[in-house]
Amino acid sequence: MARVAEVHPHATLTPSKIDLLKAWLPAQPWFAGDAADLAPAGQFRFVDPAGEVGVQVMLVTSGGVLYQMPLTYRNEPLDGAEKALIGTMEHSVLGTRWTYDALSDPVYAAELIRTIVEADTGATVSSGAPVTQVRGSGAEGVELVAGERRGDDVLAYGPYSIHVTRHPDEAEPIGALGVLTADVTVDGDDLTLVLAELRSA
Repeated sequence: MARVAEVHPHATLTPSKIDLLKAWLPAQPWFAGDAADLAPAGQFRFVDPAGEVGVQVMLVTSGGVLYQMPLTYRNEPLDGAEKALIGTMEHSVLGTRWTYDALSDPVYAAELIRTIVEADTGATVSSGAPVTQVRGSGAEGVELVAGERRGDDVLAYGPYSIHVTRHPDEAEPIGALGVLTADVTVDGDDLTLVLAELRSA
């Protein structure tokens, strides 16, 4: 069952999350926009069961294109994930936060597959701030197992893999065992977008 994400609504971040992404995104091969016009379009959270890692997925737009940006926030560097480091932020309550592209973070991976398999939703937020509504479809017969990263947008889980799309759309996945979807409003249109697909490896 989805948990409650503890956030600090009055905390300040230096630099801001958007400014951090503006500096990092232009170097990514899947980003084709102009980071100068980057704007938030939605966000949701998962919760680390151990209470150590912040997990947030931001939806942002640039040049009329919607991008999905999973992020994790840690109190110290994540071993072996140097290439996935987006940067550091100073949080007025929590101190220095190492911010990662979450596709390289096992905490994000575990919560993503759990949400899909258990037909769960994203976390509620302690501050009551609005969040994008996301939900897992369920995946009958799939057992939760340890995973690892395989490729830029694929997370491997034993006989399964999860494809995380950087460019969410309304396409109906063919052959997916389960999906994570989000309800969003883009340019005035209400859409249900596929964010991730669980497949046989």
